Amino acid sequence: MLMLFTCVTVWWGYAHLTSLVQARLKVLVGPDISVGKVTARWNRIELGQVRMARRGSGPFATRFSFERIVIRPSLLSLFSGRLDIREILLEKPYLLVEIDPDGSVVKILPPRTAAPASSSGADLPVRLAAVRISNGTIDLLDWQVARKAAMGVSNPRERYHLTTLQDVSFSSGAVTIPVSDQPMPVRIELASKGGGHLLVAGDVAPKGLDGHLKLDLTGWNITPYRPYFLKQGDLNVSAGTLSATCSMTINQRILNAPGSLHLKGLAFDHSSTRGVLLGVPVGALASLLSDNKDELSVPFTIKGSLDNPRFSIQQSLVNQIATALSSKIGVPTVSGVGKGIMGIGEKGIKGIFGIIGGKK
Repeated sequence: MLMLFTCVTVWWGYAHLTSLVQARLKVLVGPDISVGKVTARWNRIELGQVRMARRGSGPFATRFSFERIVIRPSLLSLFSGRLDIREILLEKPYLLVEIDPDGSVVKILPPRTAAPASSSGADLPVRLAAVRISNGTIDLLDWQVARKAAMGVSNPRERYHLTTLQDVSFSSGAVTIPVSDQPMPVRIELASKGGGHLLVAGDVAPKGLDGHLKLDLTGWNITPYRPYFLKQGDLNVSAGTLSATCSMTINQRILNAPGSLHLKGLAFDHSSTRGVLLGVPVGALASLLSDNKDELSVPFTIKGSLDNPRFSIQQSLVNQIATALSSKIGVPTVSGVGKGIMGIGEKGIKGIFGIIGGKK
């Protein structure tokens, strides 16, 4: 009898929790997102074929999509005064990260509407014990860099540059909604469609972004990213890989990131040695590569405020590479490298981490 009572109680508890989860989802998701199928199991909710359409120019119809989302609520929610989720699993997500011509990151979700007072569970705070993403794809659509007549743009006619990150996986520890300053462990792995692997792992506070992260980049093909380091007049790069290690600390929105990178297998159009790359004579650079077994190592340190619109990770990094190469071969340093999708300042960092809420 006790066993039967326990089973009935657990069944009722999960049925009540799935109703709370669905009420909260209506507030968080909003009306612009389509869901192909919602299945309420006894201990979880499954959403199939979740999609948000994109409005804007170009052949890009989807802002984001998920093949399946699995949400597993916790029975502790019945006693905690909040909605506790044991796990959220996002399978085969797709995300279009879009950079406007002015360099701002297009926000993904529209502004949220206030929940009706009668919506059961709609105003409950949420605690996610774990979030996992598997088999994801991210398209990086940049309208800004293409308008600067940059070299190597994927679609110069339509004036946009598109790169793709694949095999994206993500996991995190506990996080709350609304977000807090409590650090959570995070781990991100992904690959570039052109070749290469990236791993970032550490702890980050969702609200203020304070944290410590380790970055490990291996065998990254640099040719799809030529618009971010080539300038008009540079000799075109036809091959090359980049590897890097970096230790990143963010404290009160100040980034400090010392590390080292390694360039290997640089090749230029038509094997020419006439011209420049980042303001460095290619002939001297080719000679330097030949003397160092076709590989160059360059230390770097990126430091700046995430709230400073003039601070750009990409620009700082490329300038440091150019300066180091100039120093190695004894020519004057260079400056003035253009910005791109990796620029992180007021528009970049606030756009990426404030990516929900209203534009387009």
